[in-house]
Amino acid sequence: MMTKKSRNAITSKNKNMEWLLITIIVVLAIVVGGLGYACYNLLKKLEVYEDWVNEFRTEIEQVYQRLKTVDDKNLFEKDDDVGFVFSEIVRVTKEFNDKIK
Repeated sequence: MMTKKSRNAITSKNKNMEWLLITIIVVLAIVVGGLGYACYNLLKKLEVYEDWVNEFRTEIEQVYQRLKTVDDKNLFEKDDDVGFVFSEIVRVTKEFNDKIK
């Protein structure tokens, strides 16, 4: 048979374990809540950046199309400074356009 002292010791250990489990659960709940909030925040930022990239991609495509339209008439000679700069702008725009597709 158990004595009163041994019964109190077991009850005391159980209560300590309960407090430990409750503390662990509360800490984990706070951590999970914080991580959930962080993920939500990052998702919102990612959506903003995706929208920005899509708008930027559209702008670059439009600029590239305009540059191609101007260059179709071959108004710029490649041997003068303006023609060189124009052809470099077209080249850089085309490379950038290819990278973001």
